[in-house]
Amino acid sequence: MIVVGVDPGKEGAIVRLAADILPLVTTMPVISGAKRNEYDVRAIRDLLLGCSHVFAEKLQPMPLQAGGTIANYNRGYCMGLFIALCTALALPLTLVRPQEWQREMLAGIPGEDTKQRSILAAQCLFPVTSLLPTPRCRKPSDGIADALLIAEWGRRKLGGWA
Repeated sequence: MIVVGVDPGKEGAIVRLAADILPLVTTMPVISGAKRNEYDVRAIRDLLLGCSHVFAEKLQPMPLQAGGTIANYNRGYCMGLFIALCTALALPLTLVRPQEWQREMLAGIPGEDTKQRSILAAQCLFPVTSLLPTPRCRKPSDGIADALLIAEWGRRKLGGWA
């Protein structure tokens, strides 16, 4: 069984979890463009091939003060992309609200900032998995941490590796 966790968005990540092997962590595949990066749909599809279940964070519109209409459009586009790919590949897809997976996965992790708490929780659960988006980065990615935690949350919901 391979469980996939997705933190949608161009700064997000896709994580494949399988029993007895290290998680496969991929920052959201994008193709650099002249004005904006575009999602690399083929690369995303390839990451989903062969998996058993996809768990993705359910996005909600942000207020205009927190990112505006372009951010909302891109986030909605990303969700539609995953819904379409999972439908086309006949993969089960579960959309989970952030509060739902965070309630379980961040329990006992101190602090107020959910991004920092996600990084700490992912480092505790997956100590040998790098949260750095590239080898040259110094700052862990909360997108990778969230995708790892969403995948683990999904694995637990499915009953483990049975």
